[in-house]
Amino acid sequence: MSQIDTRRLAWVVDDGIPLTPHLQELVGETSVLPGRDINAETVVDADILLVRSITPITRELLERSALKFVGTATAGHDHIDTRALADLGLAWAAAPGFNAISVMEYVLAALVETKWLRAVLEGAPVGVVGLGEVGRRLAERLVAMGATVVAYDPLAEHWPSGVARSEIDVVLRQPVVTLHASLTDTGPYPSRHIIDIPQTHIMLKALAERPCGGLFINAARGGLISESALDRLLESEWTIVLDTWPGEPALSASNLSQCDWISPHIAGHSAQAKPRGSDMLAVAIARWSQHPDLIRIPPSDDVTTSRRSLQVPSIGPDADAIDFLAAFLLEHSVLAREDARLRDSVGRGLSAGLFDHLRSHYQQPDEWTGQSITLEDATNSWGTAMRTMGLRVLSEQGEV
Repeated sequence: MSQIDTRRLAWVVDDGIPLTPHLQELVGETSVLPGRDINAETVVDADILLVRSITPITRELLERSALKFVGTATAGHDHIDTRALADLGLAWAAAPGFNAISVMEYVLAALVETKWLRAVLEGAPVGVVGLGEVGRRLAERLVAMGATVVAYDPLAEHWPSGVARSEIDVVLRQPVVTLHASLTDTGPYPSRHIIDIPQTHIMLKALAERPCGGLFINAARGGLISESALDRLLESEWTIVLDTWPGEPALSASNLSQCDWISPHIAGHSAQAKPRGSDMLAVAIARWSQHPDLIRIPPSDDVTTSRRSLQVPSIGPDADAIDFLAAFLLEHSVLAREDARLRDSVGRGLSAGLFDHLRSHYQQPDEWTGQSITLEDATNSWGTAMRTMGLRVLSEQGEV
């Protein structure tokens, strides 16, 4: 394949995708559109299309277009008809793992907001469904913090150290269950409705057999749980945290009122995640166009903000390490704010228009993983706890 000058091509780009300097080195004539306005007419003369998850990439969208490359700035690609892309000879790419740090931090904060952090760090097992980029990072971080983690993923190539391997039924019996599988309809292990009515029976039976209750988190894909299964859980004593849900973006007023905590699919939308996703697409486009010399991208794990010292949470000196962790996570949590913002905006349920508005006006947090925090005594239990969460712990004399 000869080199392709991407700057001479026509681009259509979702307005939720930031044009980072790396992408700007590649783009040509560009139309920037809301994701829901991208259709067969708007892409008919386009060569390159970049979308997010709200734009379905279907055969009908593609077949009359001049498209040569399709990119999605998302970790999953369940909104893309990959068979149609193959049949039409179109190249494509996603951005796996671009938001993994952000989602992991969201889940850890959710443990605090729901008052489950201490129970988890004192022995209540966490069940993780899916060990892709997000699930693996979360499982490894929890193990480092001293938690017990039980996981299910029949496709995982590299099993994290310290994580127990179990079948899905065992994972769903754990006091905390968090979903991080990709959404698939094909293959040997399709994941759509991996939690359906039979699985809720397992979860409800386990809940009845323990005194501590249960916490269910879905910050992956709404279609991993069926609507009827979600209804069953919402009617039960399980504490429910939803960043995604079946039927998204629509949500009935009834389901909203029953949900304990909810946010508008923003778990992966940190200030660093979106630019990281754009840069990953830039790498893919440069490789496709045979111009790898155009860009030099830092590793996707790199935190793109300069290192800075985070503030020490305001907490009494006699607080134990778990209280200190909780105070830190609470200060960096967006869940309470987003839950209130969504509920304040919704009267008779959540519509697609309101959902898009909430997401587009989201105040993105900075990721704290990899940043530094300065403690008066960096060798005590507080310092140890901060290091288990992936922070650089400094004393006045420097890093410990």
